[in-house]
Amino acid sequence: MKSNIRAVLFDVDGTLFDRSLAQRKALEIVVQQFPYIFGAFVLERIAKAFTESDRITTEDFDAGAPSEGLRLKRSRLFLQLLNLREDEELAAAITEVYVRDYPTVEASMAGAVPLVKELSSRFSVGVVSNGLPDVQYRKLEAMGLRGDFSCIVLSEEIGIRKPDPGIFYHAASLLRMQPPECLYVGDSYASDVVGSKNSGMLACWLKREQSVTTNEHIKADFVISHLQELSEII
Repeated sequence: MKSNIRAVLFDVDGTLFDRSLAQRKALEIVVQQFPYIFGAFVLERIAKAFTESDRITTEDFDAGAPSEGLRLKRSRLFLQLLNLREDEELAAAITEVYVRDYPTVEASMAGAVPLVKELSSRFSVGVVSNGLPDVQYRKLEAMGLRGDFSCIVLSEEIGIRKPDPGIFYHAASLLRMQPPECLYVGDSYASDVVGSKNSGMLACWLKREQSVTTNEHIKADFVISHLQELSEII
């Protein structure tokens, strides 16, 4: 155990919450809601089109694009990729259904809930996420974890996005901790490992099969493949 660790902070999407699984489940609901639009398509094609539209708009967001209107843009692009008519009202309706159901489906990462519950009895635990508040809070509530966190820091609420060290400093200050007393856990090397290390925190990289190291000069302190391994580290 690292005796100097007093707080454990988590990323949400891809770390505590399986965003890909949640998207798939939410898309199934969208298809059921609009059978006259999607009835001619197999789900795999629908999912592929949505994944691509989400990738493009997420890249825009990560590059600094404002969050306002981004979801509607995603829905319009989604319809375009399926060669469906561009209909602002339909895009808005799809967006509404998707955002309503996406954060509430069962999509917690394996071991995430018991891990946070266990760690919260020994450490201060928190969240630092670039996700949008209206869905991130609902994800944590749906997983039954919101009350376990001593701080929840969301980029859109404080105006700083990962990997800017400022968002990590802010979380540490809310916990009344120094950055070296905090361990940050996330799946994105560029946002989570690089950002937290540049703030002075320890970093644990939740490495997926497709994950890549984006900075050879900044190393994660720990590398795990499954969240359950974290208990063995600290």
